[in-house]
Amino acid sequence: MTLEELSAREAIKDVKARYCYHIDLKHWDEYAGLFTADAIMDVDQSVSTRGRPANPTPRITGSAAIRTFMPQMLDNADTVHQVHSPIIELTSPTTAKAIWAMEDIVKMPGFHLEARGHYHETYALVGGKWYIASLHLTRTLINILEGTEAGPDLG
Repeated sequence: MTLEELSAREAIKDVKARYCYHIDLKHWDEYAGLFTADAIMDVDQSVSTRGRPANPTPRITGSAAIRTFMPQMLDNADTVHQVHSPIIELTSPTTAKAIWAMEDIVKMPGFHLEARGHYHETYALVGGKWYIASLHLTRTLINILEGTEAGPDLG
């Protein structure tokens, strides 16, 4: 592995660490700033492994749309997002893909979820800085401690 490849891998790890930090502290501008302008976000709300169908939230396209959507979803929630054990592949000098093992806790009035799964992401190097270009969250385990699988009532 070259020094440039090692540097890219560390920069990608830093982006993902900031992702967890900013989402949990509700720093929405900084959070959205981690994504490319045309980023795609897909989140499966139920266990979607071993052939089970996903229960996706609507696909969000673009960092501006992500910035608008996330506060609607999580402003009233206490959250903990943790990632580890990344599998990072540099696919070109300016692109990469990664799979991150993840754990999340989402707690708000009437709803409490604790889940495990994986982030499947792509990254792009833009202007010398790495950004998330696509994010697909799949879950292998979900424990709903309060509420239902339908999720929180945001209406």
